[in-house]
Amino acid sequence: MEITLDTVKHHMRIDNDDDDGYIETLIETSEIYITSMVGDKYKKDKKAIKLASILQLKIINDLYSSRGTEIQVGTKKDVIVTSILDKLSNF
Repeated sequence: MEITLDTVKHHMRIDNDDDDGYIETLIETSEIYITSMVGDKYKKDKKAIKLASILQLKIINDLYSSRGTEIQVGTKKDVIVTSILDKLSNF
């Protein structure tokens, strides 16, 4: 399942087109990130693709919401992200 601009905007409840270019960049960047972290063998398994899609939406949402490079003090490791990356890397 490839993440589309419409899918992301629906997921994030964005009704306008102001940030479409930025969101498209985030879609591409998040896919590159996931593939660079785990490889692309997971793309042969339907369930793994679904997991990757959920992860991709989370990454896009996080990047869109923060729009910065600063990490807040006390930020904890995201267990869900880590566990999905671990699972995908096993393919």
